[in-house]
Amino acid sequence: MAGSGFFVHSSVARRQHGAVQPMSRSLDSHRARGRRLVLRYAAVQAVCAVAAALAIGVAQGLLALKAALVGGMVVTLGNVLFGWVLFQPGVAPARTLSRAAYVGEALKWVWVGVALWLALGVAEEPPLPLLLGLIAAQIGFWVAVARIH
Repeated sequence: MAGSGFFVHSSVARRQHGAVQPMSRSLDSHRARGRRLVLRYAAVQAVCAVAAALAIGVAQGLLALKAALVGGMVVTLGNVLFGWVLFQPGVAPARTLSRAAYVGEALKWVWVGVALWLALGVAEEPPLPLLLGLIAAQIGFWVAVARIH
């Protein structure tokens, strides 16, 4: 079996659909698949945030609608940032992937903190609609986790 060329060292090449692919293409496709997954999650989050913002806007007006959208986008963009950093290394050793997860999580929380400070402190968005949009986007993330494979 070893002489058939099927088992090739993973750092040199890998067999895919009958052809040997360089490992760098494999890494790029892994990153691309990860980033597409991140964008699909973000789309579900954004849809949930927009739906909540429309409902809040009907009940409380345009200012509340805007605040709910801001809250939803804070969470959505934070998760996109995390996912982008998480999938950046591609196929890598566990230590590298663990570091990427920690760095991504730290950057996400820095983003969320700064964005909430700007929204609530500087822009003086109404806090309750902002919080409801934030919660709606987070629920969208959980829905995406349950539905997207």
